Amino acid sequence: MTKPYPWYYAVNDRPVKIVLLPDGSADCLVFDFTTGGFIPDRSYFSRTLETGIGKDVDQFTEAEFEQIVAELRRLISESRQATPITWEHTGDGEFPYRAEIKGRTFTIRVNDFPDEPLYSLLVDGQKIEDLEDWPAAWVRPGIPKALLDMVEKNKQGN
Repeated sequence: MTKPYPWYYAVNDRPVKIVLLPDGSADCLVFDFTTGGFIPDRSYFSRTLETGIGKDVDQFTEAEFEQIVAELRRLISESRQATPITWEHTGDGEFPYRAEIKGRTFTIRVNDFPDEPLYSLLVDGQKIEDLEDWPAAWVRPGIPKALLDMVEKNKQGN
C-alpha cells in the first residue's frame, strides 16, 4: 500500500513535495529559489518516483522538510534584502513601489500598521514576506513632483 500524500523530497538540494489535489490526482511542487514559494513542475515526478532515493534524491519527514524550507527562505530573504533594488513609483497608495527583477514583478504593499507588519513584498502578485523596516540596500524613488505640488498647494490653501 502506498503511503498518503504529501511526500517530501530534495532533488539536487531543491525541496520538492508531491501533494494530493482535490480531484484525487497528485501534483509536484518545487521550491522557487527566487521567491521562496513553491511552483508546479511535473518534470520532478520522474526524479522522485523513478530515480529512487539516494541518487541525488533524499526523502524527508514533514518536520525535516519544513525546517529545510524555513532555512532556505531565511537565507533568500537576507540575500534579497542585502541586494540593491531600485524601486519605481506605481501611483497606487496601497502598492506604491514596483521593480522588475529577472522577468518577475516585485511589488511593495503598505499594510494596516501597527496591526500588521509595515510592508509586504509580493512577487508576481504572491506574498513572499513581511517587512517591518525598509531594507537599507533598497532604493526608494524620490517623491513624485505631482505629489509635492499637491502638498504645496494644500499648504498655501490653509
